[in-house]
Amino acid sequence: MKSNQTIEVMSFDIASLRAAYADTSLSPVDVVEEVYRRIAARGEDFVWTTLVDKTEALQTAEDLLAVNSSSLPLYGIPFSVKDNIHVKGLPTTASCPDYSHFPKDSATVVKKLITAGAILIGKNTMDQFATGLVGVRSPGHPVNTFNPEYIPGGSSSGSGVAVAVGLVSFSLGSDTGGSGRIPAALNNIVGLKPTPGLISTAGMVYANRSFDCVPIFALTCSDAKQVFDLAAGADISDPFLRSKHNSQTEVPSNIPTSVSQLVVGVPDLANRQFFGDSLAEKCFNDSIARMESLGAEVIEINFSHFLEAGKMLFDGPLLAERYSSLEAFLVTNPDSVNSNVKAIVEKAKQYSAVDLCKEYYRITELKAMTRVVFSTIDVLMVPTAGTIYTIDEVAADPVNLNTNMGYYTYYANILQLSAIAVPAAIREDGLPFGLCFLAGPQEEASLAALGEQWQKDTNLLLGVNAALRF
Repeated sequence: MKSNQTIEVMSFDIASLRAAYADTSLSPVDVVEEVYRRIAARGEDFVWTTLVDKTEALQTAEDLLAVNSSSLPLYGIPFSVKDNIHVKGLPTTASCPDYSHFPKDSATVVKKLITAGAILIGKNTMDQFATGLVGVRSPGHPVNTFNPEYIPGGSSSGSGVAVAVGLVSFSLGSDTGGSGRIPAALNNIVGLKPTPGLISTAGMVYANRSFDCVPIFALTCSDAKQVFDLAAGADISDPFLRSKHNSQTEVPSNIPTSVSQLVVGVPDLANRQFFGDSLAEKCFNDSIARMESLGAEVIEINFSHFLEAGKMLFDGPLLAERYSSLEAFLVTNPDSVNSNVKAIVEKAKQYSAVDLCKEYYRITELKAMTRVVFSTIDVLMVPTAGTIYTIDEVAADPVNLNTNMGYYTYYANILQLSAIAVPAAIREDGLPFGLCFLAGPQEEASLAALGEQWQKDTNLLLGVNAALRF
């Protein structure tokens, strides 16, 4: 194994671990020991709701020693999952202790990744019942990895922080309105949000089941894409799974492989919003300039219908889906739910079935408008978040500031888009700024390739390591 000093500072990106396993300088047992050492060294950071018992994780690592490291695509790669994703033998709480229960089986996606050789470490804290983008709507919550006074982003807060600080190589979240992208932006990592229905959501606590999806947090776009390829695919138990292109039926992407050939859309100035945050605005303008320096053509698009779709998520009859998932628990345990979460979900009661029908008709129209936009551009580039707030600011105005965080994310799943959030810069105040690239359905490969080129050009340190320069 590597010396303790070396492994203690080693990056857990998949390429680094794979190389160490290949030259036998490191074993899965060494990695698991180091994972639990790092977790213990951080103390109570509220990243975890439940950890796999260390002896069990070590046994999984020991079993891998009898396997050729090249025979499993995720051999010895440590990962974690958001605590609304079921793992057999571990409680599912959705960050609500009174909701805690032990599922009969693990989620399909968890079983796939374990079969591929990945080692599960535990389950991560989240905004309760995946309702929030701030990351602080739980009994105990993690903090931003760059400045503890700031929010970590939600609802997949623990999953994002676990990757950013090097506790796991990748993690799974859930994304309904941005929860697989906001924590990535606020913690300087990658968040790959697939087209809804490409990764099975069978075996999880739903928010909006018709368009929930399972995003992947990782340090690099390459890592996220590798996990995506293994996680996606058929699951006859999931009625919401869509058919994925395969080698026989795949429709070639129309997105150019070279950045210099791209037409990149950005929100028009009238709809570009930074909520008074001049540093975020500067970072986005710098990103536009960088994209143009790489040879891409950048054009403004009318962003208004994307915003209209986004407003439907928490301000309309689509809330009925969230309420249907939690109705039984809310009725029997009304005092167990975070007050902000409860207030949001129970708004569903004011809408009728007719309202919901009208909403779906309008969504169909907005999808058609989106297709028209993407006939003129290859990808849409937006700030992942228009700003970032302190924990105290959110406590003082929890609903409005949470809504601001979703300005550039809420619409994506409603419109069935694929997306990848990538680090873009470290602001002058030392906080991270991220971009999100979006495209039509099933464009994950093209977006990951674009994100990888972007990461190479920006050459930022990964995760929390970027904070070390300040």
